[in-house]
Amino acid sequence: MPMSTTGPKSMTGCGEATLTRDGCTCRIEVRSVNHRFFKLSLRAREGFSALEPRIDAVVRERLKRGSVQVTLDVSGRGAGAGRRIDRGQLETYLDDLSDFCTSRGLNQPISVDALLSLPGVVTESFSTPEAIQAHWPLVEATLLAALDAVDRMRVSEGAAMAADLRNTCGEIAGLASTIRERVPKVMEDHRRRLFERVSRVLTEHDATIAPADVAREVALLADRSDIAEELVRLDSHVAQFTAILAADSPGRPLEFLTQELGREVNTIGSKSADVEIAHTVVELKARVERLKELVQNFE
Repeated sequence: MPMSTTGPKSMTGCGEATLTRDGCTCRIEVRSVNHRFFKLSLRAREGFSALEPRIDAVVRERLKRGSVQVTLDVSGRGAGAGRRIDRGQLETYLDDLSDFCTSRGLNQPISVDALLSLPGVVTESFSTPEAIQAHWPLVEATLLAALDAVDRMRVSEGAAMAADLRNTCGEIAGLASTIRERVPKVMEDHRRRLFERVSRVLTEHDATIAPADVAREVALLADRSDIAEELVRLDSHVAQFTAILAADSPGRPLEFLTQELGREVNTIGSKSADVEIAHTVVELKARVERLKELVQNFE
């Protein structure tokens, strides 16, 4: 039976299992690493590659994304495959060697070790397709046990990454609040500097200007540098990010939200000319990059 697990999982994991039935032993190792999609590769001795479609179907039920390598080995008297010595071929080599030694007065070697490496002496015998398919119940049970071990590792690593991501999201929300609190002072500083510059120019040229005109210029500047909308979207993305973390396979939605977070942060940086906000934007970009690195490991 498949493991019952909920929450985010890492795409990285490794598991191994060995089962023996009716004199036949099956050993399976499953390794999974990051990949944008699902990709399976099977390593098995000749004949057992016929089970790949069945193995692929079982693994897909448990692993949604990742590059997965399955190593399969079936051995024992029930495996129905192995090596054998072709006695006829070996006897032919021995007769030829005996004739050669006799014709030249040489002592015939007393060991056949060197002859075993000659072509055709040692041959491989393989199971029939029917026999291979008959091993499927054992292979499936071993595969599920190995996948259970993989899942345990993936769930553990996924929980650790999710905790890190939640902390990082909290830091992003805190930095956004810092910018939000800074905005009114930035606007006031802009208004004051603009008024001072205008007053200086008017004094130099002995002219006057209505306060409403100064207010209008401040309003135009505020409109061009308004980042309220970006801050609202940033908070929304962070909230969605945290909520999606509880899902079973959040990898792709989190990748999308990370891109959107980066877009909002870049817009805030381009709109604001304030030095303190610029420094905070740099901190935000660093946090978003951390999110990007981690979410690439989620299934």
